[in-house]
Amino acid sequence: MTVTTGNPPGDFVQVGATRDGLDPYLDCARRRGMRAVLVETPAYLRWRRLLGRREFDVEVAVARPQDPDAVRAALAAAAVAPGLVLTGFERYVYAGFALARALRVAPWPGAGDGFRPLDKREQREALLRGAPQVAQPRFVPLGPGDGDAADRLGFPHVIKPADGGGGLGVPLVDGVAQRRRALDRVRALVNYGGGAFSGIVAEEFVKGPELSLQGVAHEGNAVLLSVCEKLTCLEEVRGESDLSGFREVGHVARPGDGAPPALRELAQACLDATGYRAGPFHVDVIQGPAGPVFVEMGFRLSGGGLVALVEKATGADWAELAFRTHLGDAAPVRPPFPDGGRTGGESV
Repeated sequence: MTVTTGNPPGDFVQVGATRDGLDPYLDCARRRGMRAVLVETPAYLRWRRLLGRREFDVEVAVARPQDPDAVRAALAAAAVAPGLVLTGFERYVYAGFALARALRVAPWPGAGDGFRPLDKREQREALLRGAPQVAQPRFVPLGPGDGDAADRLGFPHVIKPADGGGGLGVPLVDGVAQRRRALDRVRALVNYGGGAFSGIVAEEFVKGPELSLQGVAHEGNAVLLSVCEKLTCLEEVRGESDLSGFREVGHVARPGDGAPPALRELAQACLDATGYRAGPFHVDVIQGPAGPVFVEMGFRLSGGGLVALVEKATGADWAELAFRTHLGDAAPVRPPFPDGGRTGGESV
């Protein structure tokens, strides 16, 4: 793929390395002649070198990439002139958007003039206010000593950090004693990169097939690229023989053109309720008896090899479409798939 542009708008800054090693934004930046800058912790930069990952043009070590002020200072010291700031790791998505807004560079203001990514509790509250038609599990925010407030959810239910990533600290509990141990365990955890979670939420457990939607928001409109069936399993929480947590073990992807109207409407409702107007997104849902049930949303590309899977299943370069949206190159368009969209892909 060749992209021809005029003068590059500035440096491309990626806050956080991808954990799957694909680095799709690096390719997008180089097609445009943009200097590619990676911000990461010193330890993870060393780990990337040991793994033989591709090098960015500039690599900036920051002890706490989740701190936008620290990232901004480090970029200035390295003589980096950002023109586009995106995140490669879920933990740093909040800092990435805050940094772009402070520097007044893309994805600001296209993603939304006052947009900030919402954590899992805030997403549920935003949908209750702005899209009450969207089904979602009943939930209870839990503060210190609030465990019993979740009794009204019944059992089983799920305990999860409001801003944890990658399934960090998400046990399934089936009784008061289990919930107490689960809460003690989650409260003892720290988020990726250190620091406390923004909160803890108890959610009703909804049983059903799990799906994940991958797309790009453009001028507030959802362009749905693919729908994945998520393959998950329950596994014992280490050190807690009677507590189980969730693990994603694979995905089966199909083109979004064939998605049922209910899933398309849910994706659009999520954008409307959260105020997210431009950029990549993914939405996790459970297919309940009465239709899709919202689980959570991410304002970034998915990890776990999903970028490659989306391209395999649909022909769409998800990262490239995100770049085009943010830089105003063109509206994202799903490419026609050679066999009419009958092919799926698997990633395990």
